[in-house]
Amino acid sequence: MSSARLNSKVSSADVRQCAAEIIDVIPVVMNAVRTSMRNNISEGLSIPQFRCLGYISRQPGSSVSDVAGFLGVTLATASAMIDRLVRAGYVLLETSLEDRRRVALNASAQGKALVDRIRSAARRDMAETLAAAEESQIEALMDGLAALKKLFRRE
Repeated sequence: MSSARLNSKVSSADVRQCAAEIIDVIPVVMNAVRTSMRNNISEGLSIPQFRCLGYISRQPGSSVSDVAGFLGVTLATASAMIDRLVRAGYVLLETSLEDRRRVALNASAQGKALVDRIRSAARRDMAETLAAAEESQIEALMDGLAALKKLFRRE
């Protein structure tokens, strides 16, 4: 068993079933989110470029290596993607204050506005889908999401 102790009131079978449900449901939800974002991306951005811009927006001062690690691509691929975002005016390159040899990446105001617009559209699309749920289902989802956030958030 991992270092996290199993709550004595929850059986290991229940925990395994919950884990299986999460593994089954999260990809379905993420597919809906990706579809919504894909439908709302314009400006000539690809999905990987949007993911790159979104990461830089959430992680100000990140490096090319950070982006490559997040996207699961080579440094050369991340660098080329970032160059396109810089040329489009969505990302700013700045010399890192900690290490002058390192470039810090930051989303420009235009880049932040684009990310916010696409995410807002995705939230709207998700809300339209969730509008079909009953109030008790929304309350249960909110409780479950709060529990997932608490268990999986890395700070």
